[in-house]
Amino acid sequence: MDAHVRFHARHRLEAFVGNGEIRSLVEPHRATVLAQRAEYELGFRTLISEGVDAGRFSVGSVRLASYAVLDLGMGVSAWYREDGELSENEVAWQHTEFALRIVGAS
Repeated sequence: MDAHVRFHARHRLEAFVGNGEIRSLVEPHRATVLAQRAEYELGFRTLISEGVDAGRFSVGSVRLASYAVLDLGMGVSAWYREDGELSENEVAWQHTEFALRIVGAS
C-alpha cells in the first residue's frame, strides 16, 4: 500500500490521466493496459486472500476489498499536493492504516 500511494502521490498527473482515459485507448493498447491493471489488482487480491487464509484479515469479499484498497491509493492522484497540509509520508502511513482496516487486519 505504501508504494501504491507513493506512486500516485509522485506521479499525480500521469496517474490521474491514465486512470481516467483508458476508455480512449484503441486496440490493442487498451487490452494491454487492462491486462496489466488486472494483474496488478490480482496481486492485491492474492495478498488479501492469503491474509484471510492465515486468519490475519477478515473481509466479506476479497475482490471488493482489493478494489477498495486500490481506489484508496489511486485517489491520491486527484487531491494530493506536495505543498499541502500532509506530507507524502503522512499520507502513505495513514492510507496504509486505512487499508489495514478495510481488510479487517487483526
